[in-house]
Amino acid sequence: MRALSVARQGKSTFGTLRRVSTILRRYGSTPTKVAQSLEKCVQTLEEFHCGATFPITASTLAGNERIVERYLNRGIEFAVHGYQHLDHTRLPLELQLENMYRARRLFAAGGMIPRGFRAPYLRCNGDTLTAIADAGFVYDASWALAWEVSQVAETPEYQRALSFYHSDSAVDYPSLPRWYGDVVRIPYNLPDDEALVERLSVKTEECMGRIWVDILDRTWKLGELFCLGLHPERTTLCQSALLATLKQAVSKRPQVWIATLEEIASWWLNRTRAKVTCTEEGDRLVHVSVRGPKGVVILTRGVQVEAGIVKPWLGGIRISQANELHVRTSCRPFIGVTPSSEPRLTNFLRQQGYIVEETDCSLTHAFVLDRPRFDETDERALLEQIDQGDFPLVWLGRWPDGARSALCVTGDLDAFTLWDYASRLLPARLSTYFLNEHRLVATPRSIRSRGVTS
Repeated sequence: MRALSVARQGKSTFGTLRRVSTILRRYGSTPTKVAQSLEKCVQTLEEFHCGATFPITASTLAGNERIVERYLNRGIEFAVHGYQHLDHTRLPLELQLENMYRARRLFAAGGMIPRGFRAPYLRCNGDTLTAIADAGFVYDASWALAWEVSQVAETPEYQRALSFYHSDSAVDYPSLPRWYGDVVRIPYNLPDDEALVERLSVKTEECMGRIWVDILDRTWKLGELFCLGLHPERTTLCQSALLATLKQAVSKRPQVWIATLEEIASWWLNRTRAKVTCTEEGDRLVHVSVRGPKGVVILTRGVQVEAGIVKPWLGGIRISQANELHVRTSCRPFIGVTPSSEPRLTNFLRQQGYIVEETDCSLTHAFVLDRPRFDETDERALLEQIDQGDFPLVWLGRWPDGARSALCVTGDLDAFTLWDYASRLLPARLSTYFLNEHRLVATPRSIRSRGVTS
């Protein structure tokens, strides 16, 4: 029984038995219980005029399309959570590709073109990322990133989960999207609802709300992204905590951008691809013009703005929503990078919205980086160095319309009924048999070329 084996690995035998009891409470023989919880979650989000992203297993979508289609025009995105709820790290590349293409066909049958993917159990590997790109997904939302929690003591069960998910620490890694080839990887923040309730044994919604609000506050101060994990079937248990977090989010100034994962991935791609032109016009005057997506803004620090409308934003930073500015400064107010620096340094900086220019002379720029070695473990320290610096700087806002940070509510729809959940216990070939009727189009050429059959 593959699902029980994976569950024991992530939860221990006792945790698995406890999980079974909660499943019996939350699911029924019909979709009614989960459908009501989903509706309650969406209604809560609509009070704040925001949407959410719910990755759903394709085998769960099959037979429940009418429930899902109610939300397609209500700001809800449904991403792919696998064809079946399998640990993708246990599958070869060919089978991962096969599962992803089959999932896309089931979504297409329901009138949806999914843009993103989240691996079941948050477990993926290099082959998974290859398959995600090959299958045409824009983003992956399987990267587990854990925030430190001071309100409750960490438990062995929670530590076991972090290890099972191969999670990273938000102390070491910025909670931000990042490009991997043609795919944007978006973090999934822990602790989520499952970790709080079943791993950390949080007993009250008040405590849960304090934890999520604290993470929101930290991401706002850092200008980062909080992907709040809430499985829809647990809405009743977590509704007050969700409300507290959303209320805090909408009260922030500068604002928190509340968006779906698709919106976040699209923004990250389009803003990074923005065309920025910086022209010297004599007497230390620089003309900055930007061609980018709607909502892109220019931020300035320590420069004199000669032409263009700016207003205070945060601290000593000023903001312009125009697409061009004239600024006067003693040196070029951008980040200089030496030719010997690691190429990923420039890529990372541009993803953050910084204007990067190659230089081998520290006299031309107030801030020059010479980093022959640079990897992901260096990112947070570098962002802090730039953020806390007092050198002149002009750059693009990380989030649209001058938002300081971003929030996404997201949670997996693994099942609508007990039968959906029970199908995870079947051998893969047997559960696939019951979905054969939904294979509506031929296997894509890229799969056939790898020797995979439909």
